[in-house]
Amino acid sequence: MKKFAFILFFFISFLTKAGDFSINQVGFLIDAPKYFFINEPADSFFLRDVLGGKLVFKGAIELKVKNDPATGMDIYKGDFSGFDTPGKYYIVLANGKKSPTFEISDTVYNDLFNASLKSYYFQRCGIDLEGKYAGEYAHGKCHTKDANFHPLAGSGFKDVTGGWHDAGDYGKYVVNAGVTVGTLLMAYEFFPAKFLSDILNIPESSNGIPDILDEAIFEINWMLKMQREDGAVFTKVTKGKFEDFIMPDKDVKSGRLIYQISSTATADFAAILAKASRLISDYNKDLAKKYLNTAISAWQFLSNNPEIIPTGGFKNPVGTVTGEYGDNDDSDERAWAAAELFITTGDKEYLDYFTKYARKNNFHFKSISWSQLNDLAYFTILINSSKRNIPDEITDKIKAELLVYSEYLLAKSNKDGYGVTILPGEYRWGSNSDVLNNALILIIANEITGEKNFYNLALEQLNYILGANAHKISFVTGIGTDYVRNPHHRPSASDGIVEPVPGLLSGGPNQNLQDPVLQKLFNQNTPPALCFVDDTGSWSSNEIAINWNAPLVFVSGYFK
Repeated sequence: MKKFAFILFFFISFLTKAGDFSINQVGFLIDAPKYFFINEPADSFFLRDVLGGKLVFKGAIELKVKNDPATGMDIYKGDFSGFDTPGKYYIVLANGKKSPTFEISDTVYNDLFNASLKSYYFQRCGIDLEGKYAGEYAHGKCHTKDANFHPLAGSGFKDVTGGWHDAGDYGKYVVNAGVTVGTLLMAYEFFPAKFLSDILNIPESSNGIPDILDEAIFEINWMLKMQREDGAVFTKVTKGKFEDFIMPDKDVKSGRLIYQISSTATADFAAILAKASRLISDYNKDLAKKYLNTAISAWQFLSNNPEIIPTGGFKNPVGTVTGEYGDNDDSDERAWAAAELFITTGDKEYLDYFTKYARKNNFHFKSISWSQLNDLAYFTILINSSKRNIPDEITDKIKAELLVYSEYLLAKSNKDGYGVTILPGEYRWGSNSDVLNNALILIIANEITGEKNFYNLALEQLNYILGANAHKISFVTGIGTDYVRNPHHRPSASDGIVEPVPGLLSGGPNQNLQDPVLQKLFNQNTPPALCFVDDTGSWSSNEIAINWNAPLVFVSGYFK
């Protein structure tokens, strides 16, 4: 037993490069906290300028936590927040060990934002990815025959081409599109000045519409094709089984199917189309009107069918093993749709519906995910309260509960050696997106309350994603010095290019060990934050997904 424990510790130490630096490999804003972590004691550190190695700052290193619950490591911290001169730097210890080079500037996150948003272009389905936009990642049209109906959904063929590939696979899912597009649109609605860029180098760039809206519209226009005449929305387009690891334009075998309608997909659709309608009205009034009409049609279907559809929520039919996005509670999706429809139309019916839901749930916030969307409803009501003269009773309660939840996140971070806002037991599939969605919540809390601790904690979550973690790795492809290079992403694994498609967020540590690669490397005794490997085969720790990238776009865009 002792021999096994020693081998496991040695292996984990190798994986996490024990003794090296855990630091944001991109860098720091000028006025932000600046720090790094190591896993061995040291007296002091030296900050040196890349140009000539000039010493510009010296600081002490202190023990932050012994036997950190999430990693099992002793974690030491060096802080150089007092240094604020723009430039490029690295840290040196007395033993000669050097950190990756990083930057201090007010534009340090610009490249990260551009790459994370541009990642959606690389996920586009049904079009040529041309070299002038995609560079070496160009490829031909894919999935141009989407799709025949699954027998449980109908019969015949319906044109549902377009949209984004959902994740590392080539499926397209309305439910996951919901939280993804919702987050992108929320970023633009809440902070328009930060998301006005129209020079991302996608086909729609320089058309006078912010590229974040253009990219959302590309997905929305696929979602329109997924709506039935009665307003209901089909759930997904996939094969019965996941594709081989081939390029999307080589995935030409038949078998892509449209699956049944669901109330979760229909409610997500209603929310997105209502929100998009008001955001694009200044750019295209005809399209905005079309979006609103389809949103109202979806709501009418939901009103006529108040129980969840299918009963118990969507489940994959026998013979289908692709993504399910099954959810047995559609109340939060319906509340989100009601909130968006109220802000867009002003119809009190929608506010009454939202208010009834919110009171029943005590206005409680939860971690945002494709299956937990009540926060999006609360934020929409809160940020737009002055436009629709929403009663103070409602907005005050939302603010109060947002403060409670943000303080809860702060308390959790104080228990973690790396300051992350998830604890042992919460390192699940897509844990990195949970970290970033928490940062999103904290950003809005800071905007509402002016509490600087929330701002700094949001930045701390981004630091974790970009290298201030036990793995000493940036979880975003192409960003940083040592970043994820082998994501579970079919194009990156099959295009013959050494570098993966850039700007993709890896799912991150997953203590549930849901794939064979993780199961071979770790067990239930492994500290949860260590259950990650940069391996294409580890779909439960190293896949990418459109919903995971969305809060990365939001957070990096806010701080850029």
